[in-house]
Amino acid sequence: MCPAFSALLRATALSGAILLTGGLEGPSQAQCGPDALGVSRTLMLTAESPPPYDLLEPGEVILTFDDGPATFRTKRVMKALDQECTRATFFLLGNEAEVRPGLAKDIREAGHTVGSHSLDHARLTNLSLAAAVENAEAGKTAVEAAIGQPTPLFRFPYVATNPELSQAIRAAGMIEVAVTADGADWTYNTPEEAVEMILAKLEQHGRRGMVLLHDPQENSAARTRLLLQALKEQGYRVVALEQPEG
Repeated sequence: MCPAFSALLRATALSGAILLTGGLEGPSQAQCGPDALGVSRTLMLTAESPPPYDLLEPGEVILTFDDGPATFRTKRVMKALDQECTRATFFLLGNEAEVRPGLAKDIREAGHTVGSHSLDHARLTNLSLAAAVENAEAGKTAVEAAIGQPTPLFRFPYVATNPELSQAIRAAGMIEVAVTADGADWTYNTPEEAVEMILAKLEQHGRRGMVLLHDPQENSAARTRLLLQALKEQGYRVVALEQPEG
């Protein structure tokens, strides 16, 4: 990344743009105005769709968050997205959705897409095939019960799979969503480091990609705000995922 843009990231992180205080209610779509990041288009994924990355054009990104919902941090991430009138896909853990069903439903009602991420974040490749599928299905069932609608989108914990397991997940009616640009935020790096890593990976993939952050992680709202600002500065466009609801 060029030094000038690294300086911009540092300056943005120090400004009020990523303050975590204040109310959780963000502006409406009409209030965002022409400078908001917004959503450029949507992709409806079905079992017959190619991988979503293959459907992206240069300059397009899909925003995703894993491991929620987490009461305060997920709400703050949602507020950051709302302030830019943009949308993401949240891959929820079944056991967390069972504990916070209201928050899981709030994510969907705010206009975001909800997928599942296993029951308990087990590394499914370490389980027998039958146990792995059972775990994924249990997570899906719990998330669907929380949000009140089907949710076939699925992401493997640790993004760890193999051809046999991916095929079994598809046979169970789930749609795998991969990752191409993560910020390694689980390593407790700074928001600036995470965003620089994501931008570098997007460049490596022809300025397009599937972005991954984790809403339960510390500083997740700050990281999200900084990322959205950086995407705007570099001219990226957000593509939102949709899925069949019945």
